[in-house]
Amino acid sequence: MFKIFESKTKEECMCDKYTHLMHKAYKLALYDKEESDRLNARAKKIMRELRRMEYSEIEY
Repeated sequence: MFKIFESKTKEECMCDKYTHLMHKAYKLALYDKEESDRLNARAKKIMRELRRMEYSEIEY
């Protein structure tokens, strides 16, 4: 019914962080290419970890 009391799994938290980093990197790309690349690298590291964990909710 309500997801207020359910905690997220580690994989879900990582997936949310990946999405947030990619969105932020996309917005920053217009102004600061270096920072955008740095955020992109962090997001890719999270994606590799999710793939290693074989998280089924990943969209390739």
